[in-house]
Amino acid sequence: MSRLAPQTYTLRALFARSGNRCAFPGCTAHLINEKNQFVAQVCHIEAAEVGGERYNSNQSDEQRRHYDNLILLCYPHHIETDDVHLYPPSRLFDLKLRHEAIHTQNPFKIDESLLFKVGHEMEVYWRKIEQVHRDDHVISDLAIPVDAHSTYSNLAQEAYCLIGHLLQYSANIEDADNKLQT
Repeated sequence: MSRLAPQTYTLRALFARSGNRCAFPGCTAHLINEKNQFVAQVCHIEAAEVGGERYNSNQSDEQRRHYDNLILLCYPHHIETDDVHLYPPSRLFDLKLRHEAIHTQNPFKIDESLLFKVGHEMEVYWRKIEQVHRDDHVISDLAIPVDAHSTYSNLAQEAYCLIGHLLQYSANIEDADNKLQT
């Protein structure tokens, strides 16, 4: 199944409890800037796809996009929390709970049109990524099926093997060319 974007009501709850701040402790980065633009990221605590940080194969696609599995972070802290040894799921769940506890008393109000726009943009983005994986990276004469849900290391190993085959074919062609010249 393809990656599912969070529901609008899930995004509404995330933003309302965010205080318009990144959930990383001590960070004061805004999620929505003064121009009413979303400048942060909706992040999965346990990854949405195989190969992602903290992927949990026991989760359903609905659980992956559920409120409990999402946290709002600025881009630098999203990258920092990709370190799964420093930021296992339990630590990210704790960061989220502590952050939301601070802002529950004074919920952040967000323009509904912006909320819809963020959800729509996420959905469009992941559809485009899936299309690129499916269509745009294919040269029909050289097409090699690739599992888009495979891990990076498996894809790298497959690519390494394919490069070995291409090098062998190239060497065979060069040998044949040399024989033709003589």
